Amino acid sequence: MALEQVVRLFINKFGMISPGDRVLVGVSGGPDSVALLHLLWRMKDELQISLAVAHLNHMFRGEEARADARLVEELAESLGLPAYVEEFDVPAYRERTGLSAQEAARQVRYRFFEEVAGRTGASRVALGHHADDQAETILFNFLRGTGLAGLKGIPPVRGKYIRPLLDVRRHEIEKYCREHSLPVREDASNKKTIYTRNRIRLQLIPQLEAEYNPRLVEALMHLGHICREEDGYLEDQAALLYEQVSEARRENYLLLEVKGLLSSPPALVRRVLRRAWRQLTGTGTDLTYLQVESLLDLLYKPAGGKIVELPRGVKASRFDRFLRLWIGGVISTVPDYSYPLEVPGITYIPEINTSIEARLVTLEEAPDPGLLSPREALLDYDTLPAMLVVRRRREGDRFQPLGMPARMKLKKFLIEQGVPREERDRLPLVEAGGEIVWVGGVRPGEPWKVTGKTRRCLYLRIREGDMQG
Repeated sequence: MALEQVVRLFINKFGMISPGDRVLVGVSGGPDSVALLHLLWRMKDELQISLAVAHLNHMFRGEEARADARLVEELAESLGLPAYVEEFDVPAYRERTGLSAQEAARQVRYRFFEEVAGRTGASRVALGHHADDQAETILFNFLRGTGLAGLKGIPPVRGKYIRPLLDVRRHEIEKYCREHSLPVREDASNKKTIYTRNRIRLQLIPQLEAEYNPRLVEALMHLGHICREEDGYLEDQAALLYEQVSEARRENYLLLEVKGLLSSPPALVRRVLRRAWRQLTGTGTDLTYLQVESLLDLLYKPAGGKIVELPRGVKASRFDRFLRLWIGGVISTVPDYSYPLEVPGITYIPEINTSIEARLVTLEEAPDPGLLSPREALLDYDTLPAMLVVRRRREGDRFQPLGMPARMKLKKFLIEQGVPREERDRLPLVEAGGEIVWVGGVRPGEPWKVTGKTRRCLYLRIREGDMQG
């Protein structure tokens, strides 16, 4: 099968390009990116796309790098395509940041692609990674001790970035360049074995192919496909679990329900913990295996007062029912508030960005109280002493929890329930006639429980955000 047909099928398989897309092609001047540009140029009318070329001189290799840039400009001109060729002092950036040369170059390069894509209105950025790059990446991640996320390798599509050559071997790309007399330049740094990736490509893969599996690259590609699909499925399941166990999510801290985590498979729990850390830090990087295991130790082997320190200033501890992750010090106090509770209706509480939904239902229509979550409550409406209000807790509050014989201090009750101090002011209290009838998110009051004599039930539910609209 001709290479053009192989690439076209791969593009269609992953829905990389849609008619009308403007595609920015990252071209270094090497055979991979030059072949990619030429292939897309030949298919542009069929795919109904427009093309532009982007090249960044990282300023590592002096005149050699400037020659790469001239080649790219001339190639783009010969194809009648606009070219955006710029340079950036990556060595100086590396000095300022302390990054490795390869990581510094990668960060700057992708920032350049984002900027040019935004400036030109490109909806896709095409890169020249191929099957040998994929095999190299999977082996590199394997040697570092990765899980499925690393073994899936380079994704064919990630956001606006597409890699149409990811199933094509390097020797096929080089053959294509020769057949079409395409001008290419080789980066001499790709031959230096001081870099781990280069040693994998130049030494390890050839040795494994010669002595163990001549179809090693193909086998690693298959492994990447399988791991990508299975990792995607597990991530979807972890997202569902994360929603189920999240008790509170604020800007600088979050709470995860321990019971829900302990009753779930460890494979999903690890992903939930990573997801929680990423959400709190806003980073796309990840925790290491040992860092995740330290969080699991908090779940399975809790030690009173133990704090686990994680990257980017995140700390974690277990407090009774909750695993808490936070950044910084004391959580800001919620101002005092009090609002009439709309029955039926929705009452929005801006101080905690929370709404309370209230509905009146018959005993027959009411859900089983034993199946309700802490964010829901069912009360005997006709026994409530007065108009309902929702407010913040106050000093001296007392409450008779469901199942308890007498009133007690609300503070003591919340401590016994394992509610962290910074979360207590965020609990909406529903009050009637000076009596707390529901501690929202924790438990309803005993005197207003639903019985066989109940005629009308008040169903309450906490919802995140403003639900009035």
